Amino acid sequence: MIQKLIDAGDLKQYIQKEGTEEMAKRSKQVQLPEGNRSINIISCSEATGPSLTTQIVKRIRKQFEDYCELYNIDGVEVDEREQWMNAPMTFDAEDIEEDMEDHNDPLVLTLPVAGCNITKILIDGGSSVNVFFYDTFNRMELNDEQLISSYYTIYGFNGAPTKPLGDIVLQVNAGPMKVATRFSVLDASSPYNTIIGQRWVHKLKGVAATYYQYLKFPTPEGVMEIKGDQVTARECQAIQNQLNNEQDE
Repeated sequence: MIQKLIDAGDLKQYIQKEGTEEMAKRSKQVQLPEGNRSINIISCSEATGPSLTTQIVKRIRKQFEDYCELYNIDGVEVDEREQWMNAPMTFDAEDIEEDMEDHNDPLVLTLPVAGCNITKILIDGGSSVNVFFYDTFNRMELNDEQLISSYYTIYGFNGAPTKPLGDIVLQVNAGPMKVATRFSVLDASSPYNTIIGQRWVHKLKGVAATYYQYLKFPTPEGVMEIKGDQVTARECQAIQNQLNNEQDE
């Protein structure tokens, strides 16, 4: 009977909501490292190359043999059967902000990559490969000599083939988790600085929830979370629509 009254909302004045400290126990918000350079601008005014949508890299014609992320904490390789990896990751109404409206936004994050805080990173669960755009590559002052030869072709949603300039391995941090990640470097127009695919999320044993706008993953310090940037996600979608229109014309 009491539970029925609670469900009906008749006893809400007697029910204490979960406090901030209790919420913090469930998961910890990841903070970006201070002192890192921020890469947060990408030029998309001219669509001189192939336009790539959020569904880019749906498949790879030839998978290179050594495509494998290296996973470590502070330089120490992690056993993939550690007990802390079994921590439950849950999403509920407390994860939804009061002013969050019904949306169809992708999950766009800011992550430390090779010592820079990179904004406009699309987490694309439909991608089987990670993409690093050449504009971002240059802004990070990386050198073409660091590129590894690519022996495969990437296909977007429309089946158009795109040949990478090469591959590069860069460390992507998520809290204490450090993943040496292999990216395909593409010279193409995109509103995103980079696209991270499902393999990276799976390596973290994480869950990327677009509705809740969070990436959650287990660590030895407990479950941690990285919140998505909905404002930036919508800006990127608007730019992508413009690029698609230019390509159609």
